[in-house]
Amino acid sequence: AAAQPSASSASWRGSLIAHLNRYKRFPGGASPGTVQVAFSIDRSGRVLSARLAGSSGDAALDDEAVAMIRRASPVPAPPSGLGGATLALAVPVRFSR
Repeated sequence: AAAQPSASSASWRGSLIAHLNRYKRFPGGASPGTVQVAFSIDRSGRVLSARLAGSSGDAALDDEAVAMIRRASPVPAPPSGLGGATLALAVPVRFSR
């Protein structure tokens, strides 16, 4: 039973990343790279805030990564027992051709 929360947490994180990737768009003229985005969600998966946490060095990619998080709202709701009323997350967003 002790392993259950981490297993459901890992499974949820995988679902979250897959959900976000469906909203990813590669900006024209941008170079491939990785952007670190920090965001917070509520218990129902609604994105409350999103911001750049680590730049790719390309402003178009940085802007798109933050916009992608907002477009993807609502995201899969976190499992019970993970976080409180809101959950703060940071994810890498990889852009490649």
